[in-house]
Amino acid sequence: MNRQNHYATLHIDRCASCAEIKSAFRSLAQRFHPDVTKDRDGERKFKDVAEAYRTLKRLDSKLAYDHQINNICVDKVVLSISIPGIANFTWGLAVLQYFSWFWLNQDGDTK
Repeated sequence: MNRQNHYATLHIDRCASCAEIKSAFRSLAQRFHPDVTKDRDGERKFKDVAEAYRTLKRLDSKLAYDHQINNICVDKVVLSISIPGIANFTWGLAVLQYFSWFWLNQDGDTK
């Protein structure tokens, strides 16, 4: 079975927001709806668009799918739903952890 990327199916960027995903789904669903389209593959395309939207509309399934395809924008999604300012706080903790390890592991001998 030839599986296409859900982002490519909806013609959106991998870092698309929920509003962009919903907008792309609505326009493509109207275009490929079996009652409207004259395209022979319209029904299959409609089902593909619906499957892509079903996967990407919920945050938990979107994150699981992003991890499955190694999407690099997954960190942006996690940081965007966190408390504002927390991203800088976690970076500060990482820097503090690195430098504390560095200072604790230095030899006290200077020859």
